[in-house]
Amino acid sequence: MTAAGGGAAPSGEEIRSHRAPPGRVERVGKRARVGMLLVAALAVGGVVANWRPIDGDRADIRERPYIAAGQINEPVSARTFEARLVGVRGAKLLNVRSKRYETGGVWIVVRVRVTATTEDTVIGYSALIDDKEREFLVSNRFTQLFAGGSRTFQPGIPVEGDIAFEVPRDVATSLRLRLATPIVDQRMEGMAEIKLPSVDTATVDAWATQEEPAAMESPKVVP
Repeated sequence: MTAAGGGAAPSGEEIRSHRAPPGRVERVGKRARVGMLLVAALAVGGVVANWRPIDGDRADIRERPYIAAGQINEPVSARTFEARLVGVRGAKLLNVRSKRYETGGVWIVVRVRVTATTEDTVIGYSALIDDKEREFLVSNRFTQLFAGGSRTFQPGIPVEGDIAFEVPRDVATSLRLRLATPIVDQRMEGMAEIKLPSVDTATVDAWATQEEPAAMESPKVVP
């Protein structure tokens, strides 16, 4: 059956799917919903834009070394090697390969046993840290045979050697030894930290005034 004017009559399905244009109230509601969605999107965008990881702007905190701490005669891991502090002594004069070195502060000489773990490695970084987190690097007044990357350690072979530091007398009573493989950049690197035995001011004064020099011993393989 055709409708007047020659056009085909709409089917029942077409009639049911036909919707009248939205009225004034419906148009206002639609605009309100769009506005609410826009506000919500802007709010979420602001949260995302302002989000920062904790300490995100402090690279020194995010990338600091992974420090393993220990005491004298305890093995402490520094990822590529294991370190053990076996002795500490102080002096005013240091005898290094028949040459004497004097200091206005005090020499602190640590005896350390190092065993490489999984690969050939070196001790590139050596420092003493005081209670105020000040850093005193290994002395460069002479070549140190055990630190500064001078010696390569083989996995599973323990080696003992001396490392010498020059520090002010007023910090020598309480210090920590730090050791790591990289010479310059220790960010996110394994690092061993070993607390030196505390000494009193009288002991430090005795070290700083004694005339007998302390001798730097050569590194040696130990059982």
